[in-house]
Amino acid sequence: MPSASRTPREVWTSDEGTMARETALTRWPKIMQTMIDDVETTFSQSENAEHVEEGRRIQASLRIMKEEIMGDKPLHPLNSDGGADIEGYNAQLKGFGHITWHNCAWMFAECYLYRNVQTLFARSQFWRNYDIFARQKLSAFLASHAAVEELSERYMSLTEALTTNPDPKAAELAFAELTSIALWGNATDLSLHPDVHDQTKLQSLQNHHATPTSQSRIVSNDLPAVWAYLSRNRSQVQDRGEAQAQGQGPEQEGEQENRRIAIILDNAGFELFTDLLYTLLLLDLHLATTVTLHVKSIPWFVSDVLPHDIPVLLSALTNSTLFPTSMTTNPAVQAVAARLREGFDTGKVKVKEDGFWTTGYGFQEMEGRAPGLWGELRGSEVVVFKGDLNYRKLVGDRRSTFSVALVISFVSSVTQASGGNYTGMQET
Repeated sequence: MPSASRTPREVWTSDEGTMARETALTRWPKIMQTMIDDVETTFSQSENAEHVEEGRRIQASLRIMKEEIMGDKPLHPLNSDGGADIEGYNAQLKGFGHITWHNCAWMFAECYLYRNVQTLFARSQFWRNYDIFARQKLSAFLASHAAVEELSERYMSLTEALTTNPDPKAAELAFAELTSIALWGNATDLSLHPDVHDQTKLQSLQNHHATPTSQSRIVSNDLPAVWAYLSRNRSQVQDRGEAQAQGQGPEQEGEQENRRIAIILDNAGFELFTDLLYTLLLLDLHLATTVTLHVKSIPWFVSDVLPHDIPVLLSALTNSTLFPTSMTTNPAVQAVAARLREGFDTGKVKVKEDGFWTTGYGFQEMEGRAPGLWGELRGSEVVVFKGDLNYRKLVGDRRSTFSVALVISFVSSVTQASGGNYTGMQET
């Protein structure tokens, strides 16, 4: 019998009956086709002949990639586009030996797919900064306007009630509610649901996961412990925030005076909106003095957040040519948009990108390969990881049995080094 202490192997796309297998056979080809169609939509609207011709070449390369996936062809070394991560990808690929799309480590191959697509744009002249998923991300967010209105009104009612009656138990309940909303916002991940395009389907996913019965699907819930940890010394955090607002902050920022929470974001659109509401509540409840939102630097897994997705979302909230006028004039939506802008303008909410998030490495490699990012997270009071890929990178995407106790090497090593605390948000 194999040793119980042996590290389980990674999930491969050749594993029958797994989501990895379904992804390789079904989801990846569909996602590739959406990219092919998107490029054509863009260059068909262009009047620049060189832009059109380059777009056609990129589209042809995307078609070849789709055919290679469907034909179970070998993965080949990435062409250099000047990115510092290409060498790492090719070294990992070499370490796997001969692998094909239907017989490869799922997590690495999926990261490789999106990085390979990016080389096509990075090596171009007219498409270098093109976000091939921007159209999908905005479309999905616009189809979520009913949920955006509802959540804006709920957030404002919660914060107004807490202002009137700052009861600790009410604050804890508000924290639990917004945490749950941020968790289930992941239900509309476009890389997991490539066929979801219309408002009815999106609302169905959002409503299905927003019910009280969804709590029964959470495998492990340590939220009370997270609240107990974060809510300690709230008065000192509040004093620090008020001093900062008056320009009277102390020279030295002690642990009880300055508290940073990091959120490793997943999807743009509706999930990003729920994450931003969550960010506001963390500040409102004086659980943090600043919140850092970590985003991707290249188009990634269809709907992951890029830096420009945040101003796009803020602009959309007040744009009556995109959303129904009833929403853009909704006082709650307007108030949320104003609070978010203030948070970014004052530096209470920050956005950071790092190339490590779009490598093929698991997070146990972070300290050696991205020491700056590692140090940033070590200095955070709590780090929140959103979504399935972050979870997979935390646990190594391995075929562990459900009876095995979960010990995450990245979390344990950082916690021992810094006293940091880490929590993951992953729907089942």
